[in-house]
Order: sequence, then C-alpha cells, then structure tokens
Amino acid sequence: MTDVYLDRLFRDAGLVELTHLDHGRVWSTWHNDPDSLMLAASRAGDSGNLFTTLNRINPALLGDYLKAQTGRTARTPDACVSRYCRLFFDLDPARPRGQSSTADELSAAELRARGLVAKLAALGWPTPLMAMSGNGWHVQYRTALPHTPETAEQLRLIYTGLAAEFSDEDVQFDRTVRNPARLCTLYGSVKRKGINHPERPHRQSTCQVPRDWRQVHPRQVAGLANLYARQTRQEAPGAATRPARPLGVRGQGDYRSLDVVAWFAAHGAYHGPLAGHVHGVRCPWSDEHSTPSPQSGSDTVVFATAGDGWPGFACKHSHCAGRDIRDVMALWGDADAFCAATFVPMRRAG
Repeated sequence: MTDVYLDRLFRDAGLVELTHLDHGRVWSTWHNDPDSLMLAASRAGDSGNLFTTLNRINPALLGDYLKAQTGRTARTPDACVSRYCRLFFDLDPARPRGQSSTADELSAAELRARGLVAKLAALGWPTPLMAMSGNGWHVQYRTALPHTPETAEQLRLIYTGLAAEFSDEDVQFDRTVRNPARLCTLYGSVKRKGINHPERPHRQSTCQVPRDWRQVHPRQVAGLANLYARQTRQEAPGAATRPARPLGVRGQGDYRSLDVVAWFAAHGAYHGPLAGHVHGVRCPWSDEHSTPSPQSGSDTVVFATAGDGWPGFACKHSHCAGRDIRDVMALWGDADAFCAATFVPMRRAG
C-alpha cells in the first residue's frame, strides 16, 4: 500500500521532501519520484523516524531558499509551497510524553478518526485515506487549494472547529498541522518513540488508500469553513458547551464486531445506505434538534467497519457537536447484544 500511496503523492505534489529525524538530528532530501525517495529512506537505517511533505512545492523558490542556507540544516519553508494537495488531520491519544501509545490508546484515536470521517461524509465529503501513524490516526483528503491568505483563514476555521468537536481528555485533534510545509509520517516506516516496550511498542505505520480517492471540492472546504464561522458568531458568552463525553464504555462486547446497522434498526432509527460503508440514521437526540432532519437521514450517519475498528457515528446538528458512538452506547445501553464477539483484553507483559 505504501507504493500506491507514494504514487498518488508524487502525482499530486510533484516534488516531495523526505526528512529523517534521529535524536535531534535532521536530514532532508528532495525527490521527483517514489523510487529515489524509497532508496534514500532505506539508507536511514533502523533508528529515528521518517516523514514527507504533502503539498506542492515550487522548485524554483525552494532552490533559491536552499542556496541561501549553505552550511545549515534546511527544510522546506511554508513560503515555498504553492498549493495544498492534502487536508491532513491528526488525532493523537493522550499518553505520557515521549512514549508510544498502548493498544487501548491507539483504539481511542481510531474511534475518534472514524467519527470525524463519518461527520464529513454526512456533509458530502468523499472517502479519505485513513492511516495508523504508529501512535495515533491520520485522515487525509485530496484537494487542490491555492496557498493564499484566504485558504489559510478557511483552514484556521476548520481546524479550530474540528478541534473543539473532536478533542477531549482522551484524544486530541491537532489543530497545528495545517501549515503548507507540514511533515507527515512516511507510511510503512516504523514510528519510534520512547523505549520499545511490549505495552508501548514501536509500530510500523500503515495506510488505507481509497480505490476511488476523489478530491474535496473547494466549495466543500469553503462551506465547512463558513459553517464554523457562523457557529463562532452565534456563540454568546455563557452559551452551553458541547455535550459531556462519557469517560469510557464498560460493556463486555468487542465493539469492532458491533453490527451498527442492526443496532440502529432495532431502535427504529435506521434509514438506509448512503455510500460505501456510510448509512443514514435517525439521531437518538433528534427531538432536541432545532431543525427537522431529511427523510433520508443524511444529516446523521453511522460508519460501519469490516471488523478492523469501532463503527463511527456523527450528527451535523450543532446540538450534537462532539457526540460519537460512545455517547449512543451510553444512551441506549444495549450495544453488547449486537456484537458478534466478546471483548478479550490484551494480556499485560511481565
């Protein structure tokens, strides 16, 4: 899958920076094709971490910049990026600083990432790339946006709004990764952080590239930015905060095997399939919405998985901002009955 990922990256970005970070040392090279990049990555050895840029770099501007940096460690600056090729979202679980994630922490980040994808699917966004970065989860949408102050403001609104909805004490949505020259994990490489311990291991990152990886249209990006801009203007001092998030789900089911369609159907809340693994449903809190929902249920969706993660839930009504599948589990209390398997906790090393 790394080959497919890099092929799409070079096709969209043209020139890609590879950066090797190893105990504070930074080494960067620039490449025009996947083969030369992977050859350079293979020379990095078995230490440190590997990253790439995501967006289109202007070779002429970069060349002038590097000439002025003779004798210094240099990376691609934001000013040398001409176009956004990716909208990059990073969800990282809370954990001790400088350490890798546990399996449970990683699962929490995956759940949040799938909830984010479900929310944007309800707004008509196409299927994105999803990746396990080693210690968290990434979501990448293909796009083609100019590097302009207008785009920067749109992204500021979007990342700030999503951070407010998808961050809590368990998982953080990183609002800082929106700068044009941002580095992203080279998927397929091993993410090394802290001591390689059985409970907090170094993991090989992976990615899932959609077969039909379509671009997010600039109108969709502008629409989401305008939505968050309106919400910001409408918020008054002392307004109610987003719903409190359950601290955890204490059931016995393995929620990766939860039949979310049958579960919602049993509650009379299933409308039908929308696209791919996304299904329209009735929001459990629809009586609290200020505007009625369409008959298709496209404003509230569940995201069914194939056993590799928890299903997702998202409702686009502002009253439900921040709610995910765990809130539905806490409300209905019967998710275990729709799981095909019982949860088996991982045995601790030692």
